[in-house]
Amino acid sequence: MKHTLESGLHLHYEYKEAKQAHENTRTLVLIHGMGFDLTSWDRILPYMEDEFHLLRYDFRGHGQSGIDSIDPSKLAWIYVEHLDSLLRRLGIEQFDIISHGAGSIIGLYYTKVYPAKVRSNVMLSLPLFNSSSTAGKYADYRKNLLKHQSMSALAGHVVPNATLFQPGTPEIDRLYAAFARVSFDSYIELLDFFAGAHDEIMEMFKKHTGPLLLLTGERDPMYPPYLSGLIASANPNCRFMTVYNASNMLFYDQPEETYKQIRMFFDTETSNRAPLDPYLLELHSDFIGLVNGELQLDETAVPAAPVVRLKVTLLKSFQVFLDDTQVLGGWGRRSAKELLIYLLLHPAAARDQLCEDLWKDMENTKARNQLRVCLNHLKHLFNNEETQLLYSDNQQISLMAPVDCDLLTLLENTRLAVKETDPVRKDSLIQDIFQQVDDELFRNLDQDWNLNLRSRLEIDLVALAHYQADVLAKLGKYTSAIACLKYVVLFNPEEYDAYERIAVLYELNQQKQEAKTWRSKLAILQSASEKPGSR
Repeated sequence: MKHTLESGLHLHYEYKEAKQAHENTRTLVLIHGMGFDLTSWDRILPYMEDEFHLLRYDFRGHGQSGIDSIDPSKLAWIYVEHLDSLLRRLGIEQFDIISHGAGSIIGLYYTKVYPAKVRSNVMLSLPLFNSSSTAGKYADYRKNLLKHQSMSALAGHVVPNATLFQPGTPEIDRLYAAFARVSFDSYIELLDFFAGAHDEIMEMFKKHTGPLLLLTGERDPMYPPYLSGLIASANPNCRFMTVYNASNMLFYDQPEETYKQIRMFFDTETSNRAPLDPYLLELHSDFIGLVNGELQLDETAVPAAPVVRLKVTLLKSFQVFLDDTQVLGGWGRRSAKELLIYLLLHPAAARDQLCEDLWKDMENTKARNQLRVCLNHLKHLFNNEETQLLYSDNQQISLMAPVDCDLLTLLENTRLAVKETDPVRKDSLIQDIFQQVDDELFRNLDQDWNLNLRSRLEIDLVALAHYQADVLAKLGKYTSAIACLKYVVLFNPEEYDAYERIAVLYELNQQKQEAKTWRSKLAILQSASEKPGSR
């Protein structure tokens, strides 16, 4: 639907009443993040639509909404009035705001201007840093990606860092499509405004007195949990929660869990909390003072978000790229390769568990020293002081950016293919998967700690190969069905039924000599297994 403002600008929006509406049904206003549009809420809407009226819209310059010339100094007020005009048209007088990223800042400004209308604010990945200078650095980095006035380079940075979905999936393709619809000029205006107004926005957040929930994704590299937790502590009214196995768009990666946290917040937002013990208040006063500016926050205390893209190939030759530059040399020393592969599969790894997995035969103190040496070497390879790809403390080591990795893509596609029920989509996934598979699939996964991973993947690949062989055989595509069953034999050479099935399919394909060859292979295997001591 389209709402036309007094200026002539039109806003695209969708409004749906709750399926189980009653007199006190609440209205949720959903405000998307910068670079995205109202479709970014698609995955969480099914959890909300029974109990809540839902309004979502594309703000100016995004999605299907228009763009016009404005006075940049009035940008915040203009976006607030756009939303208020839409709400007045729909007759919505009171509501809750659920917002993502830059949408959270629009929500803050709106609440400041019209506090009586907003029942509560739920902010998903609030884009605030520990200082305005850090915010300015990140804004400059994004603007540098836009130097050719193309949104594609920026999308290539933001989208992979915003979600855990892998390249090539429909979910991530939709996010790239949203970025392609964004007005270049409006994006630059917002970027400049938010960076310049960072301190003002931080003060608004600190002074916000209404019910407030801040949710962050466990694996968000742009505004990681330790940063969001620090920001949340600046407002004593703010409730803070981390959603696990989710990145910046936690409502996209984990819609059900995000909804559960929001619903719990709504159900308990007015509950009376016991006053804090005076001693505990005093105990934490220094830290609260630090957060609120009574002490100068050391900018080195909170690492900045990574400013490079990390790409690793494992299924063929081992290669590592920072942006488009390959990192050559050094991977054969100090367990750098093994440590990186471990962190790819465990992006937030406890030091003790890492030592136990990589150096299980080594005494703990020696293993921790070994880890320290290896980690310093890996940081050197990554030029970590500049790239900020790795974060470490005394307890854990974290890889701070989602990685473009062929193994991770294979694992995710395999998981999706096993669960997929649509035959066409399943067929497409399986074809993509087996294009990546060869007899040296695990050439870079040859340690004891990843044995379980290899075993699980083999089991899934064998199941998919059997499924695809059945489908192809029914269609009379015997050659393709045989190719699938050969993957079964590759991963499980002692699955005798696969040999016989291959022989039968060769016979159906009028290849009797090949059928005879495979039955001979089966006979040799069975004979060997019957010999004493063969097992």
